[in-house]
Amino acid sequence: MEHNNQYKSVFLSDIHLGFNGCSVEKLEHFMDSMSCDNLFLVGDIVDLWAMKDKFYWPSSHQKMLEKFINLKNKGINVFFITGNHDDPARSKAEFEDLKKDERFTKICTDLENFEFIDAYDYETISHGKILVIHGDQYDVVTSNAKWISKFGGFLYDLLIKINRPISKKLKSLTKNIVNKASSFEKNVKKDCLEKSYDGLMCGHIHKPEIVRFEEYLYLNTGDWVESCTAIVEHHDGKLELVSNKDDQLKSISAA
Repeated sequence: MEHNNQYKSVFLSDIHLGFNGCSVEKLEHFMDSMSCDNLFLVGDIVDLWAMKDKFYWPSSHQKMLEKFINLKNKGINVFFITGNHDDPARSKAEFEDLKKDERFTKICTDLENFEFIDAYDYETISHGKILVIHGDQYDVVTSNAKWISKFGGFLYDLLIKINRPISKKLKSLTKNIVNKASSFEKNVKKDCLEKSYDGLMCGHIHKPEIVRFEEYLYLNTGDWVESCTAIVEHHDGKLELVSNKDDQLKSISAA
């Protein structure tokens, strides 16, 4: 069977538009090089957290948001799953208050092109039903102590300006600590088994991987700050982790 689009579905998360560490040029290259039936934006797409503290919204970030809108208008199924950095979209009242701030008015108006959802049950071609969710719900540190995450974000922003390699190592170390402290992987497994999912797709911890456990499939899309990765589903059912870090699409894992 012939398919008009390259992939059935593409999953992106942790883009962090509005954060000066966002690798928006690499994302633009990736978006221009692929086509899909379904595009899943799996949280932390627009970093409203960072912008509320220090507003940053260059034209390249606006252009990327408009690219997502244009894909939706062309008939691509675009799903906007909220994350902790765009969590004002989870509350209608908070979102409306943010919209009153003239700096955010256009951004919020553009975001209203999407229906905000917390999670999505996705039926894969070959791997059963997977839960698509940002992942902060499994991170008790983020859920119960936002100030820690926000302070960490401030330090990360500072280090990106000073020394990007060091910032990457710090981010990786911090995410590993948070993962252990919050029992992230344990909570993911619990949700899969209790709710009868065959797998779970998320972002949040910025560690791209596809891992086949005995009882379920775990997929993490990575981010567009450091790893510049996405997960794609081919029309033959293959799930693949791809990287665009060097402006060349490379497969780095598959399941």
